[in-house]
Amino acid sequence: MKRDKNRSVILGTFLQFALCLFLTCLFLPADVSAQDWRFEPIVSVGGEFDDNATLDIRTDEEVSLEGFLADLRADIYYDSPKSTLSLKPRVLLRNYSDQPEFDSDDVFVRADYRFQGISNQFGFWANYDRESVRTAERTDSDLEIEDPDEIPDDDSGRTLRIGTREIGRLAPYWRYNLSEKTAIGADLSYVEARYEEVFGNLLNDYTDIRANLNFRRKFSNVTTGLITLTGRSYELKETSSETTGTGALVGLEHRLSEKTWISGMVGLEDIDQEQGQLDPEIVGFATLRQNLKTIRMFATYRRSISPSGLGRLSKRDSVNLNFRRRLTERIVAGLGVRAYQSKGTTEAAEIDDRTYVQLQASFLWYLTTAFAIETSYRYTVVDRSETFGERSNSNRLNLWFTYQPRTIPDI
Repeated sequence: MKRDKNRSVILGTFLQFALCLFLTCLFLPADVSAQDWRFEPIVSVGGEFDDNATLDIRTDEEVSLEGFLADLRADIYYDSPKSTLSLKPRVLLRNYSDQPEFDSDDVFVRADYRFQGISNQFGFWANYDRESVRTAERTDSDLEIEDPDEIPDDDSGRTLRIGTREIGRLAPYWRYNLSEKTAIGADLSYVEARYEEVFGNLLNDYTDIRANLNFRRKFSNVTTGLITLTGRSYELKETSSETTGTGALVGLEHRLSEKTWISGMVGLEDIDQEQGQLDPEIVGFATLRQNLKTIRMFATYRRSISPSGLGRLSKRDSVNLNFRRRLTERIVAGLGVRAYQSKGTTEAAEIDDRTYVQLQASFLWYLTTAFAIETSYRYTVVDRSETFGERSNSNRLNLWFTYQPRTIPDI
């Protein structure tokens, strides 16, 4: 019976992956040249070891997992003089033979569309994730992210043993150039999360909507000034309670060189919730990007008012660092840091206070232009000592064998 169940899960996952590819193809225009498109299937198999998979604060309840992983992806790109489109469906299978209750078949879809007109620019990026709560609420550092807006800040740190989370994100944007130096724009961020098989009110379905109005002014060829007005609505599905907020930020973008950029904004956000209006909170970010011949680095600090399934907003200070270096023609090493400190916006929410730190080290070896071996180590700490007097930590090791027939890309 167990073998039949595993077969049905695997079959269902492959069908979901095929459905993702089919739906992707529906969006492809029929009248474009085949040279404008690029399709890259990627297949990875590997293993995982985690000595505290649920980040439990009690050592006698820690769960140690060893299992088999299979990662099926397809990167689909379209490029024309005016527009670009990227679609990335993915299925991640996790199988732990000794503890099958932790098995999962996670589904992810990424889309990014951009159009460049004479005076207008518009586009969107969209994500859909369906995965177990154990991994969804424990956000990992990602060495491929280079945009601070793509870094999720809605995890709760509650890595439960059961349940799944579905979350969709849609972020359209528009910009209009009033002149060679001045532009206005608007963007929207819509996030909806649903939890299944999660008992009690440990995690709650929610929607978080944020709208921004932007103004840009070029001071020189290397420096641009920014002003943003923002509004948001955070609503819980179970209680229909709504929290609203408004804010304003000012900042700069500056090019230090052809390969190095910095940007930053700072401002205030007002939060109005059922318990009353809070004092204005300082929000903002600072980001550094550097792309050299053998080095790629991305570092950002952000202070935000963040949503989550905990049922309330929180103040979050976060730091993210991605660093990759090509050591030789075939070997790439990487380092990632994801750390944040989260505090409740009210005294009643102090139970959610925590400090989260994850350090990642990776090593990638290109055997050929189609085969690669990658190993990564992640050390994760969740400190809740201010509320529970306890902290938990985890050591996770992954080994991947990757086949990418359309040539593994450079760093």
